[in-house]
Formats: sequence, C-alpha cells, structure tokens
Amino acid sequence: MNHRQTIAHIDINRNYLPQNYQLKNWNLASVKGVRTINSDSIIFFGGAGIWLTKSNFDNWKPLMNGIPQGSDYRKIFDLEETPNGMLAATRFGLYWLGKGENRWVKLHLPPNDEFCTSIEVAESNIYITTRNSIYCTSAQTLQFTPIDLKAPLGAKKGISTFRLIWNIHSGEIFGIPGRLIADLVALVMIFLSITGFIYFISPKIIKRHHDSFKFHKLKRTTRFSYQWHLKIGAIASLLLIVSGLTGAFLRPPFLLFIANGNITLNNKSVSSSYYWNDKLRDLVFDRYRNRFILASSDGFYYCNDFSESMVKFAIQPPVSVMGVNVLKPLSDGCFLVGSFSGLFRWNPDTGESTNYLTGEKHTYQTGLKRPIGEQIVSGYASISGSEYLFDYDKGILSIKQEGKVITMPNAIAQSFRFPLWNLAQEFHTGRIFGFLLGDFYILVVPLTGLSLVLIVLTGFVIWYKRKYLN
Repeated sequence: MNHRQTIAHIDINRNYLPQNYQLKNWNLASVKGVRTINSDSIIFFGGAGIWLTKSNFDNWKPLMNGIPQGSDYRKIFDLEETPNGMLAATRFGLYWLGKGENRWVKLHLPPNDEFCTSIEVAESNIYITTRNSIYCTSAQTLQFTPIDLKAPLGAKKGISTFRLIWNIHSGEIFGIPGRLIADLVALVMIFLSITGFIYFISPKIIKRHHDSFKFHKLKRTTRFSYQWHLKIGAIASLLLIVSGLTGAFLRPPFLLFIANGNITLNNKSVSSSYYWNDKLRDLVFDRYRNRFILASSDGFYYCNDFSESMVKFAIQPPVSVMGVNVLKPLSDGCFLVGSFSGLFRWNPDTGESTNYLTGEKHTYQTGLKRPIGEQIVSGYASISGSEYLFDYDKGILSIKQEGKVITMPNAIAQSFRFPLWNLAQEFHTGRIFGFLLGDFYILVVPLTGLSLVLIVLTGFVIWYKRKYLN
C-alpha cells in the first residue's frame, strides 16, 4: 500500500467482490462533478473517469484517450474548460485536451508533486492545486509557476493528531526510509504468521501420527519456526507494537478520540512550504468578494492576493475528516460545501451553515462526534437548472425531487473496475468484511491492532524468559 503507483494499472473485476462494491445509480464516488460544454454536450467526471453524453443523457462515450489504463489512473478530481481546451486533475498528474484534439497529454509538474486536487479558472489565469502547492499558468502557455503560498500569521509548527498517527503508521514521518521500514514490518508480520501457524499445528500432527510416519523434516521445520519466530518477533517487537496501536487509532471507535486533535510541535514560526505540505484540497475564487478561498485538511482560509498571508475563517463549515468533496460558489455569495458529513450552505461572512437539503441550521458539536452524516456526499452537479448530489452509498439523488432521472449506463459500470490498491485498502481497513459482519466490521481493525500488541508483548516475555531466565 506504500507504493500505490506501482500497481495503479491493475484492476479487479467487481463481480468477484461483495455486493456493496457493485456499481448502481452512480454510487461509490463514480461522479464528482459535471461540466456542461454546450447545449447538447455534457461531461461527467469522477471515479469512473470522463464520459461525454448528450443533454438527453443518451449515447455515452468515454473521453480518456491518452490517460493511462487503470481505474486508479483515471480517477478525476476536477475538470475545467478553458478557451483553448480542457484540463483534468488526477492523482498521478495533470492532463490537457486541446480544442479539436482527441488525446489527453500529460503536463509537466514536479515529479514529487503530481497529486492534483483542483483546477480554478479565474480571469485570465489558471490555478492548479496539488496536495502540497498551488501553480499558476495561462491557457496559452501552460507553463506552471509555483505560488509562494504564505502561511497564516503566527502559524506554529504543528500537525493534526490524525495526520501524525497516519504518518507514523505508514512510515512517512521518516520519508522513504520510513516507508521501507513499514514495508519490512509487513514482511515480518507475514513471517511471524506463517512460522507461528507451523509451530501451532505441527506438534499436534506429530503427536497424532508419530507411530505411522517419520517426521524428520517436519520436526526440523518446527524447530526452525519456533526459534526464528521468537528471535524475529523480539527484534521487531517495538515496531510491531507501534504499527498495531497506530492502526487501531486510525479506525472507529478510537478514531473519534483523535479526529479533531492538533499537536503543536514547537512555538517557532514555520516555513510556508512545511505548513501547507500535504494539506491542500481545493481552491476557488470568490468573485462576490474578490478573494481566494482555500480548503485544506485543517480548515478553510482566504486571501485577497497570494502575496498576503492566508487567514483562517473564524467559523468553519462542517467537513468530514475525510475531506471536502464539493466547494461551489452560489449566486448569493454563499458556498456549497459537501463532504461525508453532508451538504451545507455556508456563509463565509457570518460563519453560519445550513443543511442544503432541509434548510436546518447546523449546530456545532463538541467532544466525540460521528465522522459521517446522513448524506455521504462524494459529488454534486447542476444540470439544466436541476441539482443533484452524489451519495457514496446511494448514488445520484435529485435535491429538489424534480430533476430528470439519469440512469447509469452498463458501459460505465463495467469499465469502472476496482483498483488493486483499493482492494488492499479494503482488507487493511476491514471494510471488506462488512457483508459478513454488518456495522461491526469497524471493530476488525481496532481489535486486530490490540490483539497484535498483546501477542507481541506476551511473545517477547516468553523469549526473554527462555533466553535470560532459564
């Protein structure tokens, strides 16, 4: 899982997966947004890629020629039209489709900063947001200039508790060496599981059948498994405990204790590049107030000009810990903010947020709270005056119950296969077991993590007694 691009081209047929992974009604983040190109051409983009259709939602055509094969490569985070063509933001780079052309071309960004999260066209400039930086260009040149995004005044070197534990768990806190250590821990877990199983089952086989067969090889294998199981386990015990504990806190219910926490590392001022690293999620130009609004993993900020320091909004809109999926300006100066917490109308001036579906004023909760809302919003679209939200589980929903029914074509459902990396993630987080355990699947990871800690501690005690006390 630490080397996503290595396997990004490999997909799994969803027919082999449980029912909750099957596509229906544009669910599972199939669509993040829609762009109306002209009176009879509409583009849907999102997890299922880029698809062109007519205003009557007939005759769907894929528009992904030039983007590498593999559903992970073709997850589109944003798509914008310019006078000379279109830009598409993906996890593995930024793509350009010139007007009149039929093939996307990958544009040049720094190799370590290609995870594009949003595209904003403001006046004559185009702004590209990656997880770490903002770049400015024009449709004529497509030459990207990094913007020196200023940290807020008085910003201290800190990190969210969730991000810190995530970085420790994945090894990213120590860069490439740390990720390689995390890989080594995974290999150690595999080795310990195999040798532990051999030692657990072999004595039973030998005892039951010792009169009928000779088990010289099995006995040697058992001794080897026992000796090296204890040695390797003892050497790697600290890393295994850290991995088990941090993994447990990255999933509910323990996630609730850290989801909103922040840690200040020191009181010294921090460089802008460090402050924004891996935090940027979306950028929009607020034409109503003539300023930029930036959505990050730790809140919303604004500035009138990028030469100024960013200012954090005093009252934030409700956004799930998984991040913002919708950030759209409305005609009255408010903004539409959507995430796994729901869909809200947010007034940046007053800070007031109201549920966009019910009109109810949002009440901010303190302490532990549910990480997702009633609507798990993964996308939004306005088509011919009708508004739709895309719920991760339920799929497309007409907001005012008056929109035309948009049926998901079989061609799209069949082409949106499941990336191998995501399958690994589903096993790693325990979600794959939802069809067997229901909502109790959320306990798989925390219980496994705590069990790993207990097993390692007891194993270390056994090793220590045999080595030093016998």
